[in-house]
Amino acid sequence: MRRFVTIFLIIALVFILGAISSTIVKEAMAKDSVIIETIDNNNILNPNASFRDLASSITPAVIHISSISTVNTQSFSPFNDPFFKYFFKEMPEMERKNTSMGSGFICNKDGYIVTNNHVVKNAEKITIKLPDNREFSGDEIEVIGTDNRTDIAVLKIKTNKDLPYIPFGNSDNIMAGDWVMAVGNPYGFDGTVTVGVISAKNRSNLSMRNAPVYQDFIQTDASINPGNSGGPLVDIHGSVIGVNAAIVSPSGGNVGIGFAIPSNMVLMVVEQLIEKGTVTRGYLGIYPQELTKELKEKFGIKKSETGVLVAQVEKDTPAEKAGLEEGDIIVSFDSKTVKNVNDFRISVAKTPIEKNIEIIVIRDKKKKSIMVMLGKLEDEAKINNENNDIKSSKWMGLEAENITSSNKEKFGTIVNDGVIITHVNSNSPIIEAGLRIGDVIVKIEDLKISNINDYNEAADKYKDRKSLLLTVKRGRINIWVVINLK
Repeated sequence: MRRFVTIFLIIALVFILGAISSTIVKEAMAKDSVIIETIDNNNILNPNASFRDLASSITPAVIHISSISTVNTQSFSPFNDPFFKYFFKEMPEMERKNTSMGSGFICNKDGYIVTNNHVVKNAEKITIKLPDNREFSGDEIEVIGTDNRTDIAVLKIKTNKDLPYIPFGNSDNIMAGDWVMAVGNPYGFDGTVTVGVISAKNRSNLSMRNAPVYQDFIQTDASINPGNSGGPLVDIHGSVIGVNAAIVSPSGGNVGIGFAIPSNMVLMVVEQLIEKGTVTRGYLGIYPQELTKELKEKFGIKKSETGVLVAQVEKDTPAEKAGLEEGDIIVSFDSKTVKNVNDFRISVAKTPIEKNIEIIVIRDKKKKSIMVMLGKLEDEAKINNENNDIKSSKWMGLEAENITSSNKEKFGTIVNDGVIITHVNSNSPIIEAGLRIGDVIVKIEDLKISNINDYNEAADKYKDRKSLLLTVKRGRINIWVVINLK
């Protein structure tokens, strides 16, 4: 009997342990397959309070800038109509005073101020007003330096007191969707705060008046209006990640598309302006051109590959001395992949002068490494030459002539050699390629075009071609295009 009871207890214990084990395994499997993360709502910061704290820490360092300059206008221009402007273009110009308003921010306790160059450009008088109602003007303000290529200016107000300031942040760390705050003085309403998100990064080729050469804008939907120019765009940590510079709007007011210069570009300019009053940039000596689908096909470049075409190499430049050639495709600059023309220009400009860097090019469908020492970017010089021969020829649905002093003046051409396009038929294939009257053809395929005789020779040589590669000068810049003839 005792033996039977012992066996029964053992069986029961095994059953109970099995049931318990089964339950534990099922719970463990359930936990591995579904993980639910919970957040204590009491620990979530109130977003309104968060933005309030951010605004209160930023606005004391955002200032109001007004400037007065002299501009020339025609004395008679009814309704600002182009028709009247044409017929009254010879009317004498009159000087008038122009007042503009913008924003800026103090970037250190000693009173250095960052703003847009266009806010203070050609200013005869500048007035700066702080949020605490202190005003500075005249000798109390020093223009430390300006940079038209990025649209940045640095000013300094003379004061013996430490001032509130905003630190710079790293614009490379922000992403589309991040919260941002814009502070400025739109339409003269000082200390206006707007909030939005980063809409996009690396915007370039903006079509606007007096657009800066180097464009790598941050796009935001935080409201930016006239008067916001020069004000800061800050992240949720209170760091400047951009300087508000432009809007795109059919009405002139905010439509949710604003642009700011990234802080990393601004900081590089600001540090140089404070140190030496000017900005030094690397110089290579080429005119880069975007790679179109047609150009990639012509040069045998993969569709997925990025880079820029060397449309022109200037004489006596680092590029020429290093051996870069027109028609090279630059795919890497200083160990960085070249994405497009804007990216390439900024990379060159940011590179210290007299630095030896490696450029990887594709030439004759093969990659080639070229070492080059960058020079210093200088202002472009004007070229003025003469050529008195004149002839005319028709081909590709256009009329071309030798370059003469008269048609150089007529079309604004500064080129000596080549043939100038003087007329284009409505069905000409060059229209689709983007060419126009006044452009100068300097090369067709491998044949250099110096005059109309060379042009006619090319017409005979390539008359059966379905497509042609043309090198055309527009101003001083080379443009490479593929013309589809059939």
